[in-house]
Amino acid sequence: MLGWKPEEVSYHMYFSRKYLVGICVFWLGTMGWLVKEKIVPTLLVGTPPRYSEIVEGYRQSRAVGWTIQWRDRDIGWALTRTEILGEDLTEVKNVIQFRELPIHEIFPVIWQVLASESPPAKLRLRVETTLLFDPLKRLSSFQTRLKTPGSNEPFVVVRGNIDKGQLQLSIQSGTFVYDTEIPFQSNTLLTDSFSPQATLPNLREGQKWTIEVYSPFQIPRQTVGSRPLEVVHAEVQGREVIFWQQQPRMCWLVVYKNDPAESTNSRGEPRGRVWVDANGLVLKQEAKVGGGKIVLVRLGEKETARLVSRLNAES
Repeated sequence: MLGWKPEEVSYHMYFSRKYLVGICVFWLGTMGWLVKEKIVPTLLVGTPPRYSEIVEGYRQSRAVGWTIQWRDRDIGWALTRTEILGEDLTEVKNVIQFRELPIHEIFPVIWQVLASESPPAKLRLRVETTLLFDPLKRLSSFQTRLKTPGSNEPFVVVRGNIDKGQLQLSIQSGTFVYDTEIPFQSNTLLTDSFSPQATLPNLREGQKWTIEVYSPFQIPRQTVGSRPLEVVHAEVQGREVIFWQQQPRMCWLVVYKNDPAESTNSRGEPRGRVWVDANGLVLKQEAKVGGGKIVLVRLGEKETARLVSRLNAES
């Protein structure tokens, strides 16, 4: 071997082996954080919910009805309808109607100013949100309209269009108009603060993810000097039994909390909770608003069909 003596060859092999072992130890040490924080949790609990899975769940359940409760009384209803449009586009429409909305209990002072100088104790309100997904089941645009039932003219409109990693956001309330553009990834989960979430498939205990939330109820205060979208953290915190349709159902419990970087209350009471059955169907969800919680409970097929007939009669 090129004139090397046997003892030199043995020393060279020993040195090379130690060198390779050292490289492996160094590599494992530098990669330890990545393996511990990123790879292992993914292998153990799976990836967070994706738009493709959620949209597929919507396409299978074309209509989902909800009853809305506030402090143990029925204050309205909601309906989620999904249509498959040309070129394999998916359109998800949420209609939320409050028969009696106690705004003095729920909304901040800015909302009362937007409504009127002397707002009534209760308000009838309708929220219409439309989400459009492209053929790859990625969110491409959305719109939210706030209006009173029976009126065609909304008093708050939020529009968003996602293009080339940017979210073009437009907000209009009366004469107030606000336009902005912010970075946005197409796989980011986005919702408004009141629209129901009908499906969350393939959950595992310990899963964590973030969503972006926009609230038309806090405009224009939310847009002045701050980002118009809030980051909310979600975590699957185990299983819990709830009664749905008078039957006990074992569900995954998903807890939503404010982003620690944006709120001093992120470690306090959860912002919201969602109960999801083994098939990925959301049976119940609640959101903390003002001094209480708005609770949405999924309706059965017959009750949902009656809601669909009611909306069809209106159109």
